[in-house]
Amino acid sequence: MKRILTYIILLASVTISCNRYEADGYKFSNSIYLDVSSQRPVQAATFGNKLTEFTKELSVNMAYPAKSDIAAAVSVDESLVAEYNRKYGTSYEMLPQQYFDFNEEKVTIPAGKTISGKVVLTFKGLTGDGQSDAMEIDKTYLFPVRLTSADMDVMDDAGTALYMVRRSSAITVAAQLTDNWINFPLMDEPGTVAEAYNGLKAVTYEALIWIDKFDLENGFGPCNISTVMGVEQYLLLRLGDTNFERQQLQFDGSGGGTSFGKFPQSDPSKKLYEGRWYHVACTYDYDTRITRVYVDGKIQSEAKEMGTATGGINLAMRADEIVEEGKEKTSYQFFIGKSYNDYRPLQGKIAEARVWSVARTPEQIWENMYRIENPEGDATLIGYWKFDEGKGNTVKDYSMYHNDGVAEYDLRWAEGIEIPEINKEEE
Repeated sequence: MKRILTYIILLASVTISCNRYEADGYKFSNSIYLDVSSQRPVQAATFGNKLTEFTKELSVNMAYPAKSDIAAAVSVDESLVAEYNRKYGTSYEMLPQQYFDFNEEKVTIPAGKTISGKVVLTFKGLTGDGQSDAMEIDKTYLFPVRLTSADMDVMDDAGTALYMVRRSSAITVAAQLTDNWINFPLMDEPGTVAEAYNGLKAVTYEALIWIDKFDLENGFGPCNISTVMGVEQYLLLRLGDTNFERQQLQFDGSGGGTSFGKFPQSDPSKKLYEGRWYHVACTYDYDTRITRVYVDGKIQSEAKEMGTATGGINLAMRADEIVEEGKEKTSYQFFIGKSYNDYRPLQGKIAEARVWSVARTPEQIWENMYRIENPEGDATLIGYWKFDEGKGNTVKDYSMYHNDGVAEYDLRWAEGIEIPEINKEEE
């Protein structure tokens, strides 16, 4: 009891001290700083080459609350470009005026608070007028801002921010699927979409993925699977399984449409790792009975004489399921980022997910990892989700079937990414 009372008194004293704004209560003098520069002074501002405008946000923060309002200003300071180039031996140019809509913004940190309102930096006119004046692709410019205040000192090394602005030819948008997944309502009801996904003689799954972490357990128990896409216990691409390498791709064709079981065997040399982009794919051909797993556009695993398929491959099984009125359908569904239950998420990022009604060749896989030209012109491309929206919870299907996906929860969009195009680097 004495120990508990001592803890309560200590907690109360800490709480009281946190509400005192007098400088005497602190070991260091107060100062303001840019939130984005508290960890690094240089900020990535890479965006896709079809984007006409985008924004970045920052705020002014204070080490601890003051008794009165603190006024400050964030403004463009071109001298920081020359300073950066001298320091690092570079030759970056200042972002031309035509590509930004910002000069200076005054902010206030209210008394008793430590954070100002948001300052929005707007980059505009990035694609020009369609004929000229577009920002050069894959060229990096610097956009510099400085924090000033007559009311408070500015913290050293955190009072400036340099944005490296780059209109990239690479993929720069992806969805964050941690503890989330994508549903496809049109696949669960009879119609054109369901017809395109049923009775298939071959299948290809593809996606660009980034794993943030390979969970070994979560709040619901052991977790040994990260789901990419497909139908549980039927035709599923995932990482890990029971008694299988946690970080290895597995193509599970246990369903009656393919019946080749789980492929390949466990192999520690085939692990994928956290913190990098992979292109992953798998194919199965009903007639040749060949199944393949690809990593970064190249065959990782291959086997022949696989499966004893009869009939066809049905990925929209719920659409054909007949149930009594008032009862729910029980067939497994096609998802991106979910399989048997809610606790096998991808735990990472995804872009360029696709489903084909053919087994794509090794050449086709390698040459088209990062984009598909004229997707609506190919009837064998039955699902194509670029994940390039950057906002909202609906994921557009760019195939001719328009099978848009819907996130189960509010979708988060990864910022500041740039997916390297391996097939170009190795040419």
